[in-house]
Amino acid sequence: MNRYGRSLRRGVGVLAVLAGVGGAFAGSEQDEVSFNIARTQFNLRMTADNVTGQAFQVSRTPGELRGRVADVPVALRLEDEKVKGKLGSSVVNLDVKKDGDTVKAKGGFGGRPVTLTLSPREMTVYVHDCTYRLKAKEPGRTYEGPRSCDPSLTPPTEIKLPDAFLAASPEEQASLLLLAL
Repeated sequence: MNRYGRSLRRGVGVLAVLAGVGGAFAGSEQDEVSFNIARTQFNLRMTADNVTGQAFQVSRTPGELRGRVADVPVALRLEDEKVKGKLGSSVVNLDVKKDGDTVKAKGGFGGRPVTLTLSPREMTVYVHDCTYRLKAKEPGRTYEGPRSCDPSLTPPTEIKLPDAFLAASPEEQASLLLLAL
């Protein structure tokens, strides 16, 4: 085989590897929680071991979430219908209930009061003095609606939830949403 044949074969091999890598990245969108809030868009990639994104590095172990979010240390214990721990130096004490297909959470999160309702039809969250009232565009997957702390001309908030998020416990779902928002 002449040198052009070898170069061509190597080039085809490189393209095949790059196509495989591109396919892996394209497939990863299926495991991303997507947030589009007040003209800011970010994703959190969920794997069996962690949840990562820009300024979001949290490890997932049975009954725990540990790591950092926006340079604040996170240490949460996920118990039966409770989330306890620390967010920075502030206490987390959250009650979480699953009622049919609806997850409800209420309590203190990072030293502030929070509430969360997540059902296939809607997501309502009060966190950081802001209320999100989102209706399902795709039941149980994509939610869209206003946020109380935005000016009237701000585009609606949109949150997309992947299978990895939906497979998590209600305590983990509530914790991840509150950490992200």
